[in-house]
Amino acid sequence: AVLRALYMRCFVGTPSQILKKGNYNRKNSKDQHYLNLQTYNMPLDEKKLRDAIVSLCAEDNIPEEEIDVTFLDEKPNDWPATGSFYSDHFIESLKIPDKPGEHNYVMWDMDKANWKPPGKPVLFRMHVWNNDPGKPTIAYYGGSGLGWDGSSNFNFTKEMMNRYMGNPPNKVFQEPDLKAESIPKFDKGSFLVFLLKLPFHVGRNFWMLFWNIFMACKCFGGNGLGFRFIVMNFTEAESKLLYKGAKVQGVSPFAAVTYATVKACEDVLGQRPRGLVQQASLQTRHYPFENQKSDYRDLVGDWLVGVIQTVPVKYGHAEAMTGYKDLMTELDTVGPATREAIMAKAYGLVNSGAAVFEALPTYSTWNCPWDRSIFMNNYGVRTMPKGSPFHWWNWNAPFWCGVNTINVDGRTTTMIGSLFWGLQVVEKLRDHVERTLREEFMAKAP
Repeated sequence: AVLRALYMRCFVGTPSQILKKGNYNRKNSKDQHYLNLQTYNMPLDEKKLRDAIVSLCAEDNIPEEEIDVTFLDEKPNDWPATGSFYSDHFIESLKIPDKPGEHNYVMWDMDKANWKPPGKPVLFRMHVWNNDPGKPTIAYYGGSGLGWDGSSNFNFTKEMMNRYMGNPPNKVFQEPDLKAESIPKFDKGSFLVFLLKLPFHVGRNFWMLFWNIFMACKCFGGNGLGFRFIVMNFTEAESKLLYKGAKVQGVSPFAAVTYATVKACEDVLGQRPRGLVQQASLQTRHYPFENQKSDYRDLVGDWLVGVIQTVPVKYGHAEAMTGYKDLMTELDTVGPATREAIMAKAYGLVNSGAAVFEALPTYSTWNCPWDRSIFMNNYGVRTMPKGSPFHWWNWNAPFWCGVNTINVDGRTTTMIGSLFWGLQVVEKLRDHVERTLREEFMAKAP
């Protein structure tokens, strides 16, 4: 890690030079996927979907032979009774016998018997299980994990739906340079200080990773090591209640979720998180293209950073909202926490992708995802093209505790997960978060 940092500094340059496009040498790699579960309310037309994907992938140099779009014959199960359900609810054949909820889309991307990809290695993969009109059609999606950041994978799907609906294509693959006024802000941090801290950060990261692996192993009394997710989706009406109830309490929905998650970790796990790794794209703030509108957020590429918020001993509504406001200021001004995240990405072993670079223990920030950390990923309020059959977007980054949430067309969809705690504990975390949101926020809506 030290040698890589020195190499990048000496031969590539400062953070603004390395991340001139928001990343360094991003590339689409075979079977390095950003994975998620997509739900549609109408069956998808195979030819229209394939044509949309092929045309869009071609714009990022992904040829048709590197695309796997497969429609399967099995009909998914009906809608769950509530928005809180296991991630394996829909596809009966993928369920693990006597282990409800244990299967998920990450396991789909790897054959259960020998942990090999389901088919030849490809750059893009999407498998679809069609259903009757009005019933849930399911897609397991595998976009680019090293070439596109997380919100860009959503933007890819949005443009995919745009073309699927027969609308004129949008130019979503653009890579504008870092704007001139942001360059000195990116380069304000001290490389020497970064380099001195790096061995200590890396040492702690490895220690926490191996400690949590040790604690998770069943032979040592843990709940088992493995990716475990669970869903918490709200209807449009419930989402409005969350927004209005949070507003009454003087907080944003983002702050409401961070507060509820910290509280759940304290009550369920008996541990208070040290930090919140807040995923954020710098595209609109620091990499705008010419004449880009302030509300346009649809480009596909990589401008991701993970800004860390310290979790104080007392973490109530006010503290959560202060953390959210601080994040907005940090991103706008390239504050110290944002600079730390920028330098960690610029001088790391991997410098692009959907948080892949943050997952490495060599990623040098004071609090890493393998530590007592909530990996908070909020894509905000988004939309799909009018008339699109798209219904739910669910995904997760299961480190110590992962919370991934988005509001699409008025519906708030969330997944909570962990690599270390096991499904039963993850379910308790989900239930605690949901109860807090309903009782402390949604119930207070006017």
